Amino acid sequence: MNQAQTVTYAVENGVALIAVNNPPVNALAAGVREGIMEGVARANADAGVDAIVLLGEGKNFIAGADIRRFGSVRPVSTRTSASTLEASEKPVVAAMHGYALGGGLEHALACHYRIASADARLGLPEVNLGIIPAGGGTQRLTRIAGPATALDIILSGRHVGADEAQRLGIVDAIVDGTDLRAEAIHFAKGVAARRPLPRARDSAQCIETTDAETTALDAARKSIAKSSRHLKAPAYALECVQAALTMPFDEGVALEAARFAELESSEESKALRYAFFAEREAAKVPGTMPAGIAISVRSAAVIGAGTMGSGIAMSYADAGIPVKVLEVTREALDRGLQRICDTYAVRVKRGSLSQGEMDGRLALIEGVQSYEAIADCDAVVEAVFERVDIKREIFGRLDAVMKPGALLLTNRRPLTSTSWLMQPCARKTWRVRTSSHRQT
Repeated sequence: MNQAQTVTYAVENGVALIAVNNPPVNALAAGVREGIMEGVARANADAGVDAIVLLGEGKNFIAGADIRRFGSVRPVSTRTSASTLEASEKPVVAAMHGYALGGGLEHALACHYRIASADARLGLPEVNLGIIPAGGGTQRLTRIAGPATALDIILSGRHVGADEAQRLGIVDAIVDGTDLRAEAIHFAKGVAARRPLPRARDSAQCIETTDAETTALDAARKSIAKSSRHLKAPAYALECVQAALTMPFDEGVALEAARFAELESSEESKALRYAFFAEREAAKVPGTMPAGIAISVRSAAVIGAGTMGSGIAMSYADAGIPVKVLEVTREALDRGLQRICDTYAVRVKRGSLSQGEMDGRLALIEGVQSYEAIADCDAVVEAVFERVDIKREIFGRLDAVMKPGALLLTNRRPLTSTSWLMQPCARKTWRVRTSSHRQT
């Protein structure tokens, strides 16, 4: 096989095994799709092969497409690896373990049967990157599991466990043993003689729109209009799922491909893909602690005594952590401290806080006017105006005075690139973006 490095082929007990071997996550990188197609053709041409199993080596089945290829020029083919699996004259069984996401799940949906180990996690999370499934996922999932389930999985981008996937009709069987390969071969032998082959494109049992599904579609439409009106991907996903109910399969796939092509080159998707890689690069900053290790914060500081900065300072005080509020002018600092005092006073008046508790929390808040006064704090949060030039200046000054190991955080998303928040500091402090406007 030409794609021996990423896809291997073997025959065992009359079953062809097509295994994706593209560590670390078995992404559908260059050559993988071609290797799958070549394996299917080889198995169908071999009279000694009764069935085919598609599986992944290592810890995952196929964890999706290679995101780095999005936006690049790729060869156009009239046949995809997913459609090749579905068109096989011999039954194809997808044996899933670990992650089966995005294009990985789409390939499984194109197989005639799907089995999974108990640890399998399935999903179509493309909407988190500003795109939609592009391998027939909107059409096959809707036909297999129904429009309500398809919308839930696609619009949420969530991962579905093996048990839930079986309840939803996405998985035919869950393998209890530890040898998924052997179980897949056994399953494939059991279905080898069954005809006709169950193809998702021909399924009609789940595409009749019931009252419950109509309600789900209407709810999704209203939710998108309310919370995602500035994003194209959710609306396009809904359009494609509805197309699966009203259009022939090939027309639905063509619509899906057209909508994906538009989204792939959109500024929205480019920004979300940038954020995806940037967040992963941020985890590699020299001097940072490994993920999952808690960092103790015994003292904190907030840059800016405006409404947001005052609220953050109060949050620290509410948690019993001493906090310093820094403002460049006495007037601004006094306004901020008075705002804090007034807010606590309202809580006392309402009865949600006692006067003693208010006094104790105010004692933890100190106003300062110099960066040197916060140098020993364990964490500092920037909460100033949404201007990148001001933020750059602040982080430059913080990097010069803060102790090594201090956490440098920003409360809000910068107006442009976040890359400047992800560069290693000269003093080996850590810069962490803690925006409530999380980008995926």
